[in-house]
Amino acid sequence: MRWLLPALGLIGLSSTALAADYDLPTLRGSDMFVPASPTYFSWDGFYVGGQLAYGNANADFTNSTQSLLSFAMRDLVFEQEAQPSTIQLLGPSDVGGTGIGGFVGYNAQFDNAILGLEFNYTHTGFDAVAPDSPIGRLTGVLSNGSQYNFYLTANGSMHTTDVGVLRARAGYVVGNFMPYITVGAAAGRADLALSVSCSCQQVTPNPNNPNLPPSVIDFSFTQGQSKNAAYLFGYTGGFGVDFALTQNIFARAEYEYIAWSPVWAISSHVQFGRVGLGAKF
Repeated sequence: MRWLLPALGLIGLSSTALAADYDLPTLRGSDMFVPASPTYFSWDGFYVGGQLAYGNANADFTNSTQSLLSFAMRDLVFEQEAQPSTIQLLGPSDVGGTGIGGFVGYNAQFDNAILGLEFNYTHTGFDAVAPDSPIGRLTGVLSNGSQYNFYLTANGSMHTTDVGVLRARAGYVVGNFMPYITVGAAAGRADLALSVSCSCQQVTPNPNNPNLPPSVIDFSFTQGQSKNAAYLFGYTGGFGVDFALTQNIFARAEYEYIAWSPVWAISSHVQFGRVGLGAKF
């Protein structure tokens, strides 16, 4: 057992030498570990930019001729009983087009959540022309003892030139990306034209002698209306994503849907796809 004591002494000396060679960490109860605060890319503040757009406009002229016809023939038995004004002469039109414009807005940032307000403008040229379906008929004998031989035609167009929207945005920061959704109010301008024509005859048999030719009264007419730069109003919604290229420059891609309130019974809406480049301050 005598050899055990020298061995233990050598182990103790080795431990002391190792402790001298390595600076072992020590725990200090007075110093607490504090994690770093999360950081988010800053979208806060004002921004401005330009954009290119491609879109589709739909204008439905199906019911647009009714008021013109019913007003022109409001006192006739022909309208009261045969109701030719309810005949659909025009249909819906879809047209594509390009646009150019810009935007300006302000973002308020709460950690990685974004709330903002933006005005967005697009100058475009959607030229919707209504497809027409002329129709001709001969009515039966009405209460006044006459028949009516008529042929109806119509034309309609809607040329949208300017679209502006004031919209709220809600977004979420994901790295250098900021996906967002939008909702707001829209206003626009369009050149509108609408006309309807009736080649109309009132045919009345001779009450005294049916063998004689009937009495024929022609009351053909054309009724129309047009307006340049008519104002449109509606609502809008959409979604998109902004991508930070640098601390102050960002790119954008988005989709937006705009529904207009009917004008002259013409229902219409617009869909846009846009790409843009902006700067924030």
